[in-house]
Amino acid sequence: MLDNNHPDNHSFPTIIIYLTIMIKLSTSASFRSIGKIIALFNLYLDLNIKAPSHVSILTWVKKFGIYKLECVAHKADDWVIILDESVQFGHSKLLVVLGIRESMIDFTRPLQYEDMVCLKLKASQSWKSDEILDIIKSVENEVGTIKYAVADMGNSIKKAISLHNIQHVADITHIISLIFKEIFGKDPQFEEYITKLSKLRGEMPLTEISHLLPPKQRANSRFMNLKPIFNWGKEMVSALPFMNIPKKYKEKLETIYQYKDLILQTCELIDKANKIQKILKNNGLSMDSKRKCLRLFSKTDNPKTRQFKQKITDYFNDILNKFPKKTTILCTSDMIESSFGKFKFYTNKNTSIGITNLALTIPAFLGKTEITDVHKGLSMIKVDNLKSWSAEYIGDTELKKRRNAMNMG
Repeated sequence: MLDNNHPDNHSFPTIIIYLTIMIKLSTSASFRSIGKIIALFNLYLDLNIKAPSHVSILTWVKKFGIYKLECVAHKADDWVIILDESVQFGHSKLLVVLGIRESMIDFTRPLQYEDMVCLKLKASQSWKSDEILDIIKSVENEVGTIKYAVADMGNSIKKAISLHNIQHVADITHIISLIFKEIFGKDPQFEEYITKLSKLRGEMPLTEISHLLPPKQRANSRFMNLKPIFNWGKEMVSALPFMNIPKKYKEKLETIYQYKDLILQTCELIDKANKIQKILKNNGLSMDSKRKCLRLFSKTDNPKTRQFKQKITDYFNDILNKFPKKTTILCTSDMIESSFGKFKFYTNKNTSIGITNLALTIPAFLGKTEITDVHKGLSMIKVDNLKSWSAEYIGDTELKKRRNAMNMG
């Protein structure tokens, strides 16, 4: 039986609130559906509780986000930060700074949400280097020494990191994308292949072989997403001779045979690049992981693969030379990209309202969450704190601007 007087025990309402918040932060359940989930618990377990409304759940999560944003960081001399700005939401972009103590990084596995803490979160219509520099300085004032920053190659972020005189470790995913762009960006045969696939997609969608359509190509981050279109080409080159389809369609598809060497060589290169990312995202960049990566190229006579090897070696050497020997370096910003993706999922039905204080879900789902934290957070953070934080770090939402404009009319 639960003893509420024991310091390690919590009241029944606190347990329900904790359960409610954890359902939201660790599942895909919507705010409205969580109340129904709690109602089902109540029905079948006879808990005699009132299911919370979606408004209450939303408020709890936001208050908990402020608590974790303001209370989790401890001063130390070995902070590693990961920073990036989101894609445009309405007229604003969200700048997020995540952090982890270097001594706490487990280089036997990829980073997880619970490893990270959110150190800063702010929305703005644009982020210039001096504004990002101010954010980095404020983070360092709060948490102590920043050893290095992991980020993509965006000009504003690169300049801000440089101005603060801390080491910039470029994210491996973006580096590989840039290398692919250098290798393939001006390759006429590559462009012909891409154009051919677009043409096939335009000619075949309503035919009896629409199931064989090439994958849709992404307009943005094009060189980060080459695998689907080249895997399709490889499978088609292998399987097409054995397909029982009308001759007129087969002849159209057979035109990709002229790109067979390009397809096979690029698939080989993509496979090696993916293995490199897996090594570095699991084990970090060190002299040992560098050797493991370069051993992947021991048997290749593909000119593009040799070119890739040289460029990735230059990246390894550039980063490793910035740090003492025997150092293992975090070189992936996947956690911040994943956090943006999760935040976008939370807002996918309300994209027209832009960035709101729902961004507080990011610090809420990062780091470890104990029931004691939930109890403290909801006790300490009031609705007025939520309003003040929103005014300072988010500003007017697109919805509020629209309502103000309508009222003025």
